[in-house]
Order: sequence, then structure tokens, then C-alpha cells
Amino acid sequence: MATGDLRDKVLANFVTSTTDPIYAVKDTVPIEVFGAFGSYFSRNPKDMRDHLWGAMTGQIGVDQGDVDEGALSWLAEGDFRNPADALNAGLGKAHDFFTKWYGRYSHKSIANMVPVRMVGTGVSQLFARELAYDQLAFFIEQSTRFVEFDTANMFQDPDIMAGMHAETYMNALQTLGDAYHSFRELASEHFKRETPFEAWRESQNDKVRASSEKSQRRAYKLQIDGKTFDVARLMLPQATRTNIAWIVDARSLEHDISAWKGHPLKEMRDAAEMIEKNAGMVVPSLLKRTDKSEYYARKLEGYGGDLPNVELGRKFSKGVDIISSDPDALTKAVTHILHRHNFGGTFRQRYAQVEGMPFKEKIDILRMVVKGREVYDEWVEMDEEFDMGKISFEIRSDVGAIRDWRRHQNWDRSEPLYTLDNGFYLPDTIKNMGPRAEQIFVDAMNSAHEAEVKIGADHPEQAQLVVPMAAKHTIAMSGGLDQLQYMLWTRTTPHGHFSYREDAFNLAEEAIKVHPWLLGYEKLPGGKSLETLCEEAPLKGLLNLRLEDTGFHA
Repeated sequence: MATGDLRDKVLANFVTSTTDPIYAVKDTVPIEVFGAFGSYFSRNPKDMRDHLWGAMTGQIGVDQGDVDEGALSWLAEGDFRNPADALNAGLGKAHDFFTKWYGRYSHKSIANMVPVRMVGTGVSQLFARELAYDQLAFFIEQSTRFVEFDTANMFQDPDIMAGMHAETYMNALQTLGDAYHSFRELASEHFKRETPFEAWRESQNDKVRASSEKSQRRAYKLQIDGKTFDVARLMLPQATRTNIAWIVDARSLEHDISAWKGHPLKEMRDAAEMIEKNAGMVVPSLLKRTDKSEYYARKLEGYGGDLPNVELGRKFSKGVDIISSDPDALTKAVTHILHRHNFGGTFRQRYAQVEGMPFKEKIDILRMVVKGREVYDEWVEMDEEFDMGKISFEIRSDVGAIRDWRRHQNWDRSEPLYTLDNGFYLPDTIKNMGPRAEQIFVDAMNSAHEAEVKIGADHPEQAQLVVPMAAKHTIAMSGGLDQLQYMLWTRTTPHGHFSYREDAFNLAEEAIKVHPWLLGYEKLPGGKSLETLCEEAPLKGLLNLRLEDTGFHA
């Protein structure tokens, strides 16, 4: 077999094309090897396929010699052995090269190229919170809407369980767990009374009404369950175990391990050790700087209590506060559009041009930008022109809703620790369920707060584990207006959780007060509802809010 033919047949095991200039790399290439060769581009102009071939023939980083075709014939002929064996054998021959490359050159850039796939089972909600603050970690977590959580097997913090507060801790978790299950039943009965099956069926589209009654009842039950779980989740404490899968680059993972080894929660310290052990099995060359960082440990521990602490009034209501906004956001957005889609000139020159434009002319440009935008065109622009203008705000809500807001990782985010000192969110839905439901809810919140105060005297970080998702909480976020319109489009969907959907409309209302041009207004008309302002907006398609309501979750 000619060497060229052999090369193509062998490489076909690892890449989707041996000739196309753009191709995909198959999962037969170990992720660590992919990262190394991707980063190797910075010092060697060869195609990655050349690197793979060189690795399999033991000639990477050395002078090219004759290829031992017999050693690779099994791979070309479709032998059922693992194709990665050929790579590993070749890399073994080129060990000196790989050791030098990983150890001395661009360790960090290689690590950036290598996604590590991790899974955590039975972790607490506090673990999930910490993970969300890694902006390069992409994760999916057990849903509070579609999964019934196991309240009989909540996380038992070893520091609490070894001390005098163990009974208080377990009693609080038991009370919240019982309330969670009670609310599943009470909410389900309430929603069925509120919208009986026949009324629900009449409100559905032709496709649903034409389906079998069995299919309809299954869909009805799923939607009832969704609303039920949305209410019941308010009772879930942070000790509730969840399952989570995430993908993160090796560089970020290395940082997480180093920082979490100094975390005040033993769960996080243990997690760091397990992540280091297991991730190290798939990227052994990249997790090198994972010793505990005393610097980050001090931050995670709240600087040893040395920060000034002025006691503040803690009670607050649900709402949104704008912290700061860019008064030149409109000018910057239009400037970016003109600068991006024209030849020549500087941004500053374009900025001076746009500054002199009448307001109407700027809006006309935006109208041209959003022309033809459909409901599933999530982003206004491809190049984030509107992110030139920044906005910072604080959402005052509940722990459960903030859990969802936190997932928007492109934003800079800041949260305090969890506490029921702020009070708790009592939605109208629970009030409408009757006095018994409201009493169960209030009693569970009070029990959890008493436990938090007792445990917090000795274990302030660990006391967060008994704080339920109904506890009032805030998150401060800062980012661009492109991200804002995307987030509002996402979080105002009628299928979303009622709590964060209310937050989203609160945020939209405050945002258009400082940036009325998002709806095409030079000055916002007074005395009109958000819905009316959107309906009458001179500019449609820039700030897309989902104002419709379905009554149930899809």
C-alpha cells in the first residue's frame, strides 16, 4: 500500500476528512492530545492531521524517517482494536517531545484547549452554586421542575454532624422535606381545581385537541406536575442533593481545584480532591498546579473576619434596582454598527459622526438592524454591538430564582451568603391555596430560620445548608445590553418559573426607564404599563419580551 493511501485510511479513524480544509476531530483522539496539537499551532504551522500522523509513526518532533507500514496496517484495514492505541504507541516513542511540550511550553494555552467532562452525583446545592461561578464551566443540573427530589437523603455536613447542632440540623431538614411533599399534594389539587382537564383541553391548539384522550391527559399531568414542582421547590433547602454534569477547560479546572482545597465547606474540599484524582486520569499532563492556594482560601473564608461589617436593615421586597447604566449606550451601539459594516476610519471618528445624528436617525438605523428578526433569532446582532453599552443592576428575589439568574455566566455576578434574616418569598399562588397551605409554609420557614441562627453561631458557612429556596436573596449583575435583551427574551417566556419571570419583567421595566430607546422612545411616556409601552413601541424587535401567558408549563 502506498504511504499516501495508508495515511488517509489511518487518519480516517481520527478525523472526518483527510482532505477538506475544515474538518472535525473524532473522539478517538484523546482530548489531551487534541489540546496539545491545537496549542502546537502557535509554534508549528503544520495541519493537525500531520501531527496525528507524526504521533502514530513516532516521528513527531524528530526528523522524518521511513514509516513502518506494517505497524499501522491493522488500523487501515478496520481492525476492531481501539484506534487510540496507535496514537498512544506513537506518543510513547515521542515521549521526550511530549514531556517537553507539556512541561515547558504553553502549559496554560494547552489547558485552555482541553475540555474535561465531569459528573457530580449527590452534591449539595452549595456545590452547584460554586461551580456556576466558573465562567468557563458549562453544566446541566437536575431540574427542580421535572424531578422529585429525595428529601430523605439530604447532605449531612460533617462539621455540623460532629457537633452539638446535629439534631437541630436534621430536624430542620425533616421539616422542610415534609413541607416539600405536602406542597406537592396541595399544589396539585389546587391547580386541578383552578384549571380542570376539560377547561385545559379547550384552551389547547388544534393538534392537541385532535390527539387521543390518553395523550391529552398525559400532557395535562406533565403540566400540572410542572406547576406543582415550581411551588414545592421553595421548600427545598441547600442540603438537597442534586446531580450535575459539566464541561470545563483544564486550565479553569486546575484553578478550581487549587482554590476549593481551601474552601470553608468540607464538601468543597473533598470535591477538589476527587476532581483532581479523576480528572487527572484523563488529563494527567495538565493538572500540575493544584496545590491549595492560601491566597484564594483567605478570600473564600471571608478574609478571616477582618472586613468591616456595618449591620444593615435586611428586610426587602421583590424588585430590581439599577446600579449604573451608560448614558452613551445608544450612541455607542450605533457607532459599533456603522464601524463594523463599513470600510476605513476609526471608531472614534464614527462616534463623532453618530454623536451629531438626530435621535430619529439613530432609531432608523436600529430599525434597519432588527428588520426581519423572527422569534427564534435570539441575538440582535452577530457581533454584540449592543454590548458596547454596559448596565449594572441588582435583582431582589428568592434563592430559587437567583439560582436561575446565576446561570447567565456571561454576566459578572455577585451574591451574599444565604440567610433567612432577609425574610422569605410568599407568592400569591400559596396564598390562593388556602390558610392550611400558607401555615405549613410559614411554619417551615420559621423552623429553618431558628435552625440557621443556632447553627450559624458556630458554623456560619454550613448554616446555609438549612436555608430553603424561598429565602429572600439578591444578585448583582453587570454586562452589556446585547446580553440583557437575550436574557430578558429567555426569562420572560411563559413556560418559565413564575418567580424569575416576575423578576424579568421587573428588570425590563427598570431597564427601559434608563434606556427608553430600547423601545424606540426618546423619553418614556408616563402612566402606562410595561405591556402597553411594548405594544405602542416605536421600535419593535430590539427588546423582545414574551408577554403572552399559557397558564401552564409546556
